[in-house]
Amino acid sequence: LCQKNLLRFCMEEDIAVTGFSPLGAQSYFQLNMAEAGDSVIEQPSIHDIAKAHNRTPAQVVLRWGIQRGVSIVPKSSNPKRLRENIALFDFKLSDTEMKTINALDCHRRFNDPADFGPAAFNTFLPIYD
Repeated sequence: LCQKNLLRFCMEEDIAVTGFSPLGAQSYFQLNMAEAGDSVIEQPSIHDIAKAHNRTPAQVVLRWGIQRGVSIVPKSSNPKRLRENIALFDFKLSDTEMKTINALDCHRRFNDPADFGPAAFNTFLPIYD
């Protein structure tokens, strides 16, 4: 979910953006609420980019977020993945690779902000695109 309009607005207003579940909510697959093919890290173009940089698909997706100016907070308790999640600053995605990843946007959300908005703020304002 690229949310180009929201990201542009936040940058114009100097608002920091954090990517919640930047790799998608993997628990949705375990709960049969999504299929493995729905995951951005399973997309062939992500695998191609990862191979070109000698990285994992997850590292490519996380690097994409960083290059967009989004802070990312990937969750893992696996020591190997924790190390991979940190090793994002010694490579850069090309403009073409960034556009390729942007084009994967299918406007699908794995986490519903409506679950958080009304309960936390007693309001729901759909400002995301």
